Amino acid sequence: MPTLRNRRLEQLLGGPIDESLTYTQVAGLIPGTAEGPDLDFKRDTYGSRDKDRKALCGDVGGLANANGGLLILGMEEDSQGRAAKAEGVNISDAERLRLHQTVVANVQPTPTFDIIPVEDPDRTGTGFLVIWVARIATAPHAYIQNNTLLYPKRIGTQTVWLTEALVAEAYRARFAGLADRISEAARIERDFTSRLDSRQSWLVATLVPDLPGDFRIDTATLKAFDEEIAGRSIVGLGIPLVRFLGTRVRHRRLVGAGEYDSHGLYLALACELHESGSGSIAVSFDTRYPRPDHLDGPTPGSRIDDEGLVTTVAAALRFLAIHARDRAAAGGLATLRVTIFPVAPDLPAYLMHSGGHGFANELGTHPVWQPPVADAVADIDDLATDGRGLLAATYRLATGLVQEFGRAEVLQLTADGNLRRRYWNRQAQRDVMRYAEQHDVDVLEDMAG
Repeated sequence: MPTLRNRRLEQLLGGPIDESLTYTQVAGLIPGTAEGPDLDFKRDTYGSRDKDRKALCGDVGGLANANGGLLILGMEEDSQGRAAKAEGVNISDAERLRLHQTVVANVQPTPTFDIIPVEDPDRTGTGFLVIWVARIATAPHAYIQNNTLLYPKRIGTQTVWLTEALVAEAYRARFAGLADRISEAARIERDFTSRLDSRQSWLVATLVPDLPGDFRIDTATLKAFDEEIAGRSIVGLGIPLVRFLGTRVRHRRLVGAGEYDSHGLYLALACELHESGSGSIAVSFDTRYPRPDHLDGPTPGSRIDDEGLVTTVAAALRFLAIHARDRAAAGGLATLRVTIFPVAPDLPAYLMHSGGHGFANELGTHPVWQPPVADAVADIDDLATDGRGLLAATYRLATGLVQEFGRAEVLQLTADGNLRRRYWNRQAQRDVMRYAEQHDVDVLEDMAG
């Protein structure tokens, strides 16, 4: 389950905003903690009348259209908007479901939010309902009333309804923000690939969070990073890939690498992880065929194995998302970009089946003569967690790459994040079947298409 990452609120509550919240933590806001742009107290829960439904959707949508935050139900406030008394509300599953369904049915696009019950140890079934709301890139969110769209926004300690001009401005910001993040991903990728050894072929993945985080690089964080990754492999669908050997820093970013050549270029594996939560990772994953008289594969150029492509994309996305979420505290969605580098007229790339037979002969694919690129948007929490969400994003990006070769889709996965057994080689099947069992992923026996 995703969680709200808000350092100010985490400091006020003394811990993360998730199911581990205790009554003592929330009641500890009494006395005197003031409401703010990201914190709202309500003495009672929301009723079932039209005006109550509008109030709930307005408060949740208002936070989503601002910077996210918390609604704490069951907390009485004083005349200055400060936490004053723990009144308590019904925290039953039925009440949580009613509130959740009200928001989902009446606010579009649906905000990213959750409702956490925090029980009073002295009053069974009573306590606080903590509604956390994340800011995501799909804003503005509208409350739908009688086929009319109303747009709330929390400004200061009040929820206001936006005028038409402000709504138009919010939509412009949404589309401009997406374009900016796509451009930023391309810029980060260009800078990163300038330090890759071009005598190898690489799968390069880049992640830019919609809501940047922040962490400070110092001796302690570098030491922790080194302890975390040095000597360890990145893993895709349960299959270990390449191993990091050491770490270093560049300006405002952590660096991990497999090896370096004599000119300082990265070999085999490399990552650069920015303080904002953005980052790139590159994995060398192909076999080059430089001799034009070679009879056992496409020549000249790079042979790109489709199974290796899938596992590498999955490993790269999870690695980058864990950095964004857990190290930089970035949240919401992420803009993703993957490419194969380098590809050029004198160095084409060929797509190959995991069994070693060329799709160019069997399935009508063709070589590509410039770097194929695919991009997508996905939830950072889904990417950082093994399972269908990660595999669905992997499918979208890997499919975007193989379509450049003329293949309709990647074969090893389905669009909803399940596995197709027949397209994995025997050696890999054991690992990916175990992965499927551990992470609630279905395994299909039928053919693609």
